[in-house]
Amino acid sequence: MRIGNLELDGAVFMAPMAGITDPPFRRIVQGFGVSGLWTEMISSHAIVRAHKILATMNTGEHTVPVVFQIVGKDPEVMAECARIIQDHGAAAIDINMGCPARQVVGSGGGVALMRDLGLVGRIVRSVRNAISIPLTVKMRSGWDEKSLNAPELARIAEQEGADGLVVHARSRSACHSGPVSFDLIRQVKACVSIPVIGNGAVTEVGDALSMAQETDCDGIMVGRGALGRPWLPRKILEALFGWMSYNTQKPLSEVVGLHYEDQLKWSGVLRGVRRMRKHLGWYSKGMVGAAEFRSRVFTEENPESVLTFIANFFGKVMVP
Repeated sequence: MRIGNLELDGAVFMAPMAGITDPPFRRIVQGFGVSGLWTEMISSHAIVRAHKILATMNTGEHTVPVVFQIVGKDPEVMAECARIIQDHGAAAIDINMGCPARQVVGSGGGVALMRDLGLVGRIVRSVRNAISIPLTVKMRSGWDEKSLNAPELARIAEQEGADGLVVHARSRSACHSGPVSFDLIRQVKACVSIPVIGNGAVTEVGDALSMAQETDCDGIMVGRGALGRPWLPRKILEALFGWMSYNTQKPLSEVVGLHYEDQLKWSGVLRGVRRMRKHLGWYSKGMVGAAEFRSRVFTEENPESVLTFIANFFGKVMVP
């Protein structure tokens, strides 16, 4: 797959998720196989007004392209943010026009931009003129079920210089629940000539196959389906793009332990212990004894004790 001048191996991507797709998680997904990784959303205000370089922008030990996603509503600030961060390891810049979080929407960013297509055009144009690397836009189907304007936004984004689109085919009002609209992705694909990546409710390989076959989209983005299952993008790559089968038959304890140790190294011990709790919950989901395991690791702050719990709980389980 090609986005602008960026050549990619296959077309299965890890979605941006706030508080989740930090460098340690991205490296775990990368270890199994993925075409590209998105950062957590980066506040344009923090970069430009507060002069911060956010930790999620660290691309150390990343061997696949990392796309930096920016969020905001001011065209000039968004452009300046993109200009600054393109030199910090970004393979491309992505504009967030899909986040439904109340705080983001309340400030006029994320999916709130879909209510002002004139502003959308000015933002895309400003960011495109500020950077030399590829530019993508991530959107939803619309603000609500009465305003499914993703196709119109897609045309504007392409006209203003976007090199690719990601479509989460649910509206803002649906958030992360309910079915996705394959028809909406199909409509977007039909009205632009740039690559379109489908997103939403991809929790199994079969979901990705159905989305690709029924929408003719160019790629698949995996989000919540990879929580506790960082090997899912690889399995989709094998099914859709003929990647050679990857031997995942390794102890799950090895995968979780590696993620845990990387998280502590990146975040610091105490913050890392606490930040990993949600991941340990996802890794253990559906397993026998998971409730007892979570009750112990969610309160334990000694890192060595948590590693022992991980080894004992996951030790005989193999990655599926």
